[in-house]
Amino acid sequence: MDTQEKEEKVSFLSRQLTGFRGFASESFHKLGPWWIERYNWIKSDLGKGRDAFYRLLDNLRTGQWKPGPNFWKSPYLITAVITGMIVVGSNLYLQKNQLACAAYYNGQRIAVLASQQEAEKVLSGFEQRLEEAIGQDVFLHQSVQYKTCMVPKSEVKSADYYETILKKLPWTAAGVELCVDDQPIMVLASQEVVDELLERYQNAIIPDESKETIESVRFEGNISFRNKQVAAEEIVPLEEALQILMGGGLKEKTYIVQEGDTLWDIAAKHNMQVDELLQANAQLTAENLKPGQELKLTTVEPLLKMVITSNLVTKELLPYETKTKYDSNLDSGKTKVVQAGKNGEARVVYRIVRENNRVVEKQEIERTVVKEPEAKVVAKGTRTMLASRGSGGGSLRWPVGGVLTSRFGYRGSEFHTGLDIGANHGTAVGAAAGGRVISAGWQGSYGYMVTIDHGGGLVTRYAHLSQINVSSGQSVSSGQIIGRVGSTGRSTGPHLHFEVLVNGSHRNPLNYLR
Repeated sequence: MDTQEKEEKVSFLSRQLTGFRGFASESFHKLGPWWIERYNWIKSDLGKGRDAFYRLLDNLRTGQWKPGPNFWKSPYLITAVITGMIVVGSNLYLQKNQLACAAYYNGQRIAVLASQQEAEKVLSGFEQRLEEAIGQDVFLHQSVQYKTCMVPKSEVKSADYYETILKKLPWTAAGVELCVDDQPIMVLASQEVVDELLERYQNAIIPDESKETIESVRFEGNISFRNKQVAAEEIVPLEEALQILMGGGLKEKTYIVQEGDTLWDIAAKHNMQVDELLQANAQLTAENLKPGQELKLTTVEPLLKMVITSNLVTKELLPYETKTKYDSNLDSGKTKVVQAGKNGEARVVYRIVRENNRVVEKQEIERTVVKEPEAKVVAKGTRTMLASRGSGGGSLRWPVGGVLTSRFGYRGSEFHTGLDIGANHGTAVGAAAGGRVISAGWQGSYGYMVTIDHGGGLVTRYAHLSQINVSSGQSVSSGQIIGRVGSTGRSTGPHLHFEVLVNGSHRNPLNYLR
């Protein structure tokens, strides 16, 4: 056989083999439905045979039909018995098993469902929901395959079970990775989603433009994007991505303690709480903090830092000042408002620099006075009244000579119940009028005090004495020395506190002195 003849035979055999493969493949696809049809047909006929066999047994039991003498040797009996056995066996088999559809991925059976139609419906629905969730098409590196099989009914699973299995498959998608200074931050569905994320993040950080004028907005660091295939679960939905950027991330760094640092200073400087600083440094206490010590800091910092420069125009009050002028016609210690003060107003422009929401610089760049403040003018009395030179028309004499340092009435929020007469320590104090001493001794904040009843409901008191020269129950005459000036009790210096009471009520002593 020559070479050409061999080649022709090889070509002929190859065509025959190819034709046979095509025929076999086509026959295989046609036989699937054919076998299902045969299965249903056999199942139906076996059901009919089973019913006939059961009727025969029932007729024999009730006596409605009796076999003839040669019945037991009849080939029909043998056929009926065999048919009955087949029917019973088939019935038992079909009660425990059923025709189903097995799903395979990467050559491994992953689930068995009642039908291929149900399996494909569950797969299609799950894939659609996954794509809607991440905003991107998803796919598997290999497709899910299905095979018809006869399995125990207990192995056939529900649609919910099949969906849980599908979630575990390696679904992938094309995503865009957002990077800052070549460090990956997150993966999003597409460049359009990344652009929308950055725009929404910027709008959330920028202050209200009705109050501030934005000069510039820039992202700090080099922002880059990488297209890559990732697991579908790695793609972050837009809303979740915005929350992640707004929340920031934990970053660890070290800090060297400086001279004069306190735990509160360090925590405030790094936007931390003192408790957080102590948790990050187990052995740290306020007592063992020292310069040069290295501390661990765990802080929340923006994943994407944005620097915003803006101008803020605001109105500020210019507080008025208080001017004092001395008035010799006004008693010493008294004051009087001559002119009420009025605040002014200024228009101020600030340049503000923020890193995200934190103000890192605020600089005044312009100030214009819109209204000048008007000073408050207060007159302060300088006239000194000597206690021995009173001009009252009363019946009491001055108990001691000196400068009147505090009058009867309100001193701020406190009511002063008498007169304070300044005098040297040890100066003699005389009775303002004749009467009977009703108490003489220590009286709390009054210090050493003498109280004299002059009759007719009139009582006088002499407080802060350094010495008492009379006793309770003793009668005294006008001007008689009853004690000495001191600074006992609640007192700021040597003086006599002199009170006048009428029927138990405090009165202004100046109205009773002569």
